[in-house]
Amino acid sequence: MGNATHRVAVVIPCYNDGTFLPETLESVRAQEPAELVVVDDGSTDRPTLALLDQLSTRGLQVVHQANSGVSVARMTGVQATSAPYVFPLDADDLVAAGALTALADALDANPHAVAAWGDAEIFGIGPGRYRIGTPASLDPWLTSYVNDFPLASLLRRDALLAVGGWQPGTAYEDWDVWMAFAEKGWAGVRIPQVVEIHREHAGRRWASVPVPAHEESILRQRHPTLFERRRVNWRRSRAPWRSKLALPVIGCLGGTTGISQQRLFQLVHHPGRLLQMRVRRVRQRLRRRI
Repeated sequence: MGNATHRVAVVIPCYNDGTFLPETLESVRAQEPAELVVVDDGSTDRPTLALLDQLSTRGLQVVHQANSGVSVARMTGVQATSAPYVFPLDADDLVAAGALTALADALDANPHAVAAWGDAEIFGIGPGRYRIGTPASLDPWLTSYVNDFPLASLLRRDALLAVGGWQPGTAYEDWDVWMAFAEKGWAGVRIPQVVEIHREHAGRRWASVPVPAHEESILRQRHPTLFERRRVNWRRSRAPWRSKLALPVIGCLGGTTGISQQRLFQLVHHPGRLLQMRVRRVRQRLRRRI
């Protein structure tokens, strides 16, 4: 266990991410003092393994495990730490300056909230960065359709453990946790600043993971009350009317895969976001050809 006097434990799963990990760690070390653990999820890349050995020698807590997936790796990190707030971070992403303090202050000031989050910045697709907004609250109805919450959010350890943490068996392990919070009627708080700086690149592990066709059925089985109460939660939801009217219709459409349905949900709920990303990707490809 780490030092419980820190407010935040930063948990970083690592699988062959040696190229990006030093920059990620630098962004964490620029924050307020925090517990920090890197979980090696069975890396096979020699430069990554050499880097992890060097970091361990310098005093960084590095935990090695057989390749078990990101959910298990995160929970290994949770078990290796003790701070009351847990901040998951991918090994190729960054934390914005001052973000951990702002998030922890938000949870300190809102004892009823089980999570705090901010906006995300995306880079790696085209020039510069662009900002993605996040939900103002933890809306149970909307959460049953789309996952708009950034991975790099601050979670109360007790709440995370109460819902079983990140569980293997689904490609939507982050969404699964948010659904569990929403199903219990728990609240969260958003801070109006960028927290996560998300790197897009071809080597991201999730980019090559196939999404099972039965994914929605898994989530329905895990959170039956959340889906059963959709009609009741619809009345209370503050989602835009275009989403409240269109998402249930899309959900009833036959002949669409889980991926296609999610794209339709996102297209309705965030008109312009998918188009913006596609335009940036096209521009990036054109620049590579020139």
